[in-house]
Amino acid sequence: MKLLLTQYLAALREREELDVILPDVLSSLGFNVISRPMRGTTQYGVDAAAVGTNPRTGLKSLFLLSIKSGNLTRAQWGEGVQSLRSSLEEILDVYVPNHVALQFQALPIVIAMCFGGNVQENVRAQVTGFTKKHTEKGKIEFEEWNGDHIAELVLAGLMRENFFPRNMQSAFRKSLAFVDEPEICVTHYYALLFQLFESCKGKRGDRIRVARQMYLAAWTVFVWCRDVGNLDAAYQTSATTLLWMWDLSRERLGAKGEGEELGVLVNNMVALFRTVAAAYVQMHVVPYSKTENGLGVSVKSWASVDVNLKLFEALGRVSMHGLWLAYTRQLLLTTKHEVPRAAIDQLDLEIMATLEVVADMIDNNIALTTPIRDDHAIEVMLAALFLHQGGASGYLAGWLGEVSRSSVFSYRTNGDYSCTLRDYPDLAAHPKRADGYREEVTAGSILFPTLAIWLAILGDVDGVRGLGDFHSKHMSHSTWQLWMPDESSELHIYRNTEIHGATVAEIRIASGMESLLEQISSEIEVSVDFVELSAIRYGAWPVILLCSQLYRLPVPLHFWPIQPVGELADIT
Repeated sequence: MKLLLTQYLAALREREELDVILPDVLSSLGFNVISRPMRGTTQYGVDAAAVGTNPRTGLKSLFLLSIKSGNLTRAQWGEGVQSLRSSLEEILDVYVPNHVALQFQALPIVIAMCFGGNVQENVRAQVTGFTKKHTEKGKIEFEEWNGDHIAELVLAGLMRENFFPRNMQSAFRKSLAFVDEPEICVTHYYALLFQLFESCKGKRGDRIRVARQMYLAAWTVFVWCRDVGNLDAAYQTSATTLLWMWDLSRERLGAKGEGEELGVLVNNMVALFRTVAAAYVQMHVVPYSKTENGLGVSVKSWASVDVNLKLFEALGRVSMHGLWLAYTRQLLLTTKHEVPRAAIDQLDLEIMATLEVVADMIDNNIALTTPIRDDHAIEVMLAALFLHQGGASGYLAGWLGEVSRSSVFSYRTNGDYSCTLRDYPDLAAHPKRADGYREEVTAGSILFPTLAIWLAILGDVDGVRGLGDFHSKHMSHSTWQLWMPDESSELHIYRNTEIHGATVAEIRIASGMESLLEQISSEIEVSVDFVELSAIRYGAWPVILLCSQLYRLPVPLHFWPIQPVGELADIT
């Protein structure tokens, strides 16, 4: 276990990785973390600060952490304002005399030099000379926290909390061993999460302990996946961890004490998931998105079903990433605190870049107009929501019109039409020519009503009429339906523990555009359970969309912008 952690720590970057992990490690050891890394503020060399017992002296001490990534090289030690030496000098000259809180000024100070790797030998003498020169016995001391020492701290924290008994260690090791085999990795990771959840007995502090452990486990998988160049498993495990952590915390969020700490951990998990999603987009999508059929060629298979499945999966993930960006921008614009305009401008640039990636994917991969699984309606919905929120309604109308026409054509010609099958062997054999087969695998649909409602919102009268005629004349055996949460959904939606929710059947598409939108509006009005979901009450609506994406739940109809749009916009 220590070897796994040491390798993991050595791969961490300084900003938003190692500096995020260390405060949580100290908390697990019983330290009181009084300062965490922050962007946009002057920290005077201190990345994190904590108060706790010094294991060497047994005295209560103030620990000031200055954090660097990887090995400590000559350049990292002494070159530039971001060097470790420069940070230590700031701590001694500015932070210690001027910024230590009054209640901590009498405590001995331990300045911890933290890095994920080791001190290189060609800089050892300089480090030793500096620390000897500035040590004041009983007042200021220096400690070297390299990757090996931090790994020991992590293990001490885990053992202190009875974390990772032998059965959990097995699941954790196996998930890391198979990071390049996503299905196997995710299977073992689910086993780990389940064991962690089961270890939460309701005692005070149990939820915080488990949330920290889940967070560290997700970080570890991400770093290992990044090292092997395959972020598929990292995306799935970080998304799952976020949803399970929300379920773990939802009853305590907003309360003082435990609720506040859980809120911090949930926010950290959201940040981790967004980091993983952004890395996934940059590593697995952007390099291929501008090339015709580039994403399809990047799939390691010539089978059309494999290409179709992978492309819609990627479309959903990129769109989900874009929706989180839009959500973050919304939060910054509505917060009571002053937000630098540069932060909003940066988000705008990221949103526009992600919109361009989505458009490039659709333009260059014809498979994204012919979904083979009916529940690809989820990916269509995520992409449509993001494009609509991004002001690309005109582009969205064109794409959805093409998806509608292609899906109808595939069905009528008995081609690779969308079906309710989910198991890969069944999809690989689709379509079969057996009597009654087509009616059986299209007995219900969420894809066609999803397309019809969007076309109605976008004002495509002919498109809605065409789908209504198709349903009544060629697919009348199929129940076109939608989904919304019910009173049991809050208990089950975040971990997918039981079947829940209510079906909205018999969508009235043949009755025309206005009747269709009126039906959806009335269903939304009478459904009160959606707004009672904790993720909606706390304003974290992308969490529900993530549930739909991960657990293959139809997106609740409450997410539709029901009012028809006016003049259609396009991606600029």
